[in-house]
Amino acid sequence: MGYWGVKSYENDDAGDALDAGFDRVHGSAYEDLMDDRNAMTVDQVHKKLANPDTLAASLAWLGDEFGDDQETWDEIARLAFVGVVVRHKEMGVPIPEESRLRALNWLQTEDIDWEEETLRGLRRQREIALLGGPA
Repeated sequence: MGYWGVKSYENDDAGDALDAGFDRVHGSAYEDLMDDRNAMTVDQVHKKLANPDTLAASLAWLGDEFGDDQETWDEIARLAFVGVVVRHKEMGVPIPEESRLRALNWLQTEDIDWEEETLRGLRRQREIALLGGPA
């Protein structure tokens, strides 16, 4: 797994899903905002463009990538799903209850070895609280 931090969406598959979702929904407008010449940060671009459609498109990309039966997904695919949901929640997008509960369950049962296990544990607790679970 390629990852660069401790947040659920800071891994390659979540990043690819988010990128695909934003691109599917916003097309060239997303590409223009993500251009290196644009002064906006990725966080600012996501905040500006995130909506229920980008959430659905990002999750659909994960389905295309890992299969429609989410119960068969491995820990890496599940982390990507959680990352997409958490990222959208952070951006103020309402999360459908089924997706919220699935992400919450997968966060609570996460079994991945992290280099920064303590930092990941703290971040995981914040993400669980963000999704409405017990911190």
